[in-house]
Amino acid sequence: MPDLGTLARVVFFLFVVVLAGAVGGLTAGGAGSVSIDGDVDAPSFNADDSVATVPEQSGELSMSADAEGAEIVIDTAHSASIDREALAPIVTTLTENGATVRYHVGPRQGGQPLNDSLSDADALVVLGGGSSYTDAQLDGLRGFTDAGGRVLVMDEPEKAGGVTALLGLATGGSSVPSPLAPMLSQYGLAYDNGYLYTQGEETLNYRAVAGTPTGDADLTAGVDRAVFYEATPVTGGETVLAAEETTLSQTRREGSYGVVARSGNVVAVGDTSVVTQEFLYQADNEQLVGNLLDFLVSGEKSPANAPNGESSGGGSGT
Repeated sequence: MPDLGTLARVVFFLFVVVLAGAVGGLTAGGAGSVSIDGDVDAPSFNADDSVATVPEQSGELSMSADAEGAEIVIDTAHSASIDREALAPIVTTLTENGATVRYHVGPRQGGQPLNDSLSDADALVVLGGGSSYTDAQLDGLRGFTDAGGRVLVMDEPEKAGGVTALLGLATGGSSVPSPLAPMLSQYGLAYDNGYLYTQGEETLNYRAVAGTPTGDADLTAGVDRAVFYEATPVTGGETVLAAEETTLSQTRREGSYGVVARSGNVVAVGDTSVVTQEFLYQADNEQLVGNLLDFLVSGEKSPANAPNGESSGGGSGT
């Protein structure tokens, strides 16, 4: 019986042979070959059904509507987290077209109550739900939209637990309702539980889904396909953009799911990434975002029905 030293030398020799063969295969220019210092001269995977299509990055963010004199409030007090630098494209586009953009930070950060912020505003943007609105704020928002104010709400599923849910490791299928649920329910809108994913060829990420128009609408003018990278379904209202042949993590059912819906003066989008610098120019995202900006500045708000302050019915809060 050979000793351990002899066995070790045999194993080492086999390892060297295998390694040499692998290196020889790469340098011979076979399938999957990659030049480290130069361009890739062959795809890593040659099967057509394994190569994802990278969404085209082109276009320019622009607006068609007149934004002169419009005042847009971006609510950061109720948001989970907002990177203001990532929002630079939409803020710049709005201001270059004559609008004024303000961030609502709330009394806790030295700002004014939300309803006071909305009294002179024409539109409100809510990006992600970090905390719920008080009853007084909900009343104020209802008065704001009834008066013609526009509201754009964008949210996405909870990132925690997404992978375990996909692998079937979720516990009981329970989920935490979005803090935005009470506000959206006033307009017959809601975010469904879970996230959307696909295993098609559209993108490089299984959680990136393509949305296409469901009909003719101002919000989808010029949009053939938009890409959403952290999408949750939007239910209720009028669905204007839907993700076809897409699976919902909560139910594992494939189907058509709304990702953008409108109810009167309120639009809900099931993703926040589409307005950020990183994803704005994927597919027709910049055209969709331009339409959303047009929506914000196209309302006709009556100052007579501006929201009252929040000194009663729930306190000043945020």
